[in-house]
Amino acid sequence: MGFDTKTLWMTLAISNLVFGALMLVHVGRAADRAALRIWAAAQLLKGLAIGLIIAKTLIPHPWGFAGNLLYITGHFVELAAFLSYAGLGRRMRGAALVFAGLVAAYLGGVAAGAKAAHMAVLFSSSLFVLYALSALALSASGRRRSWVQVMLVASNIVIALTALVRVGLAWSSQSWDPQSTALANQAMFVLGYVFSLCDGFCFLLLVKEDSDRSLLRMATIDLLTGIANRAHFLDLAEDRRRLCLRSGQPIAVMMMDVDHFKQVNDVFGHAAGDDVLRRVGGVLREHLRDVDVCGRLGGEEFAVVLPGTSLAAALPVAERLRAALAEMVVATPKGDARITVSMGLADLGGDRRLEQAMSEADLRLYRAKAEGRNRVVAACETGSDRAGASLRAAL
Repeated sequence: MGFDTKTLWMTLAISNLVFGALMLVHVGRAADRAALRIWAAAQLLKGLAIGLIIAKTLIPHPWGFAGNLLYITGHFVELAAFLSYAGLGRRMRGAALVFAGLVAAYLGGVAAGAKAAHMAVLFSSSLFVLYALSALALSASGRRRSWVQVMLVASNIVIALTALVRVGLAWSSQSWDPQSTALANQAMFVLGYVFSLCDGFCFLLLVKEDSDRSLLRMATIDLLTGIANRAHFLDLAEDRRRLCLRSGQPIAVMMMDVDHFKQVNDVFGHAAGDDVLRRVGGVLREHLRDVDVCGRLGGEEFAVVLPGTSLAAALPVAERLRAALAEMVVATPKGDARITVSMGLADLGGDRRLEQAMSEADLRLYRAKAEGRNRVVAACETGSDRAGASLRAAL
């Protein structure tokens, strides 16, 4: 029992037009949503093209093929959106050359008065090439993999294979009828319809995933330095403290402040100051373990938590960081900027609270400042901490 393929095409046309119009209104002129804007334009083109294909019999020859050409163009624009999304804009010129070749071949068939079967071969071959390239572009994206991306790649592959099968059927047919009620032809219409809708929904979900991930990053990461912001650092540090408390492992906390940071801003400019903070974040990421937690508390103040590390073992780590930062050179238009840092360490083990240990490390940081800066202080001069002062002296 057959079904009306024109109804499927009309439904798909309406879906594309609604998708495209809604997304164009939604994204507006936002510069960071260029790929979504291009994709929305592609849906409008495909929707209009399907409408022209449905009305093909009412359009005089050879203009009846305008819908097919517009449909191929819509898929090329969609490929451009995928390339933009995947960060493969440099491949756009090659994709444009492929598209030009496909259009030239199709127009050649129209000009030569090719049979319907041969025109179907040219049309379906074009779709196969464009969908296959879309699948390659999406799979080559540098974004973190997700099941939505896998589904989007898979849907493009399925549609490409469906188009390829249609090429074979049209090529081998004695009297090709694109509206044929043959089971194979109708099955391909259904597959194309279902996976075209899947393609649209998956791309929107993929963009939403990136948006959600960007919001999470903004909520947890200091955008200047690339390390945890204050709130996220405190959450991670508390998690590490509780883990070490349960396992009986030592843990240490380090407070760090860039020396004379105001002078860096005054002499070299605030852009140079931002670059200094950015480089400090880079040094912390480079020299610390994955299990360690570092964060920017605000301004030029940073903090580090070292799980599984005693106060004695934390001191050499702090010294390596101090030395690495002292060797750092930041080139600016006004000359090279150099910095030093002062650090204070405290034990976070046992039943000590995070706030208590950070306050203690902060006091030792101020002592390092008072003693001349560019140094690490691991113990106070008074109370039971006094014995720890020999740790630094031994270095």
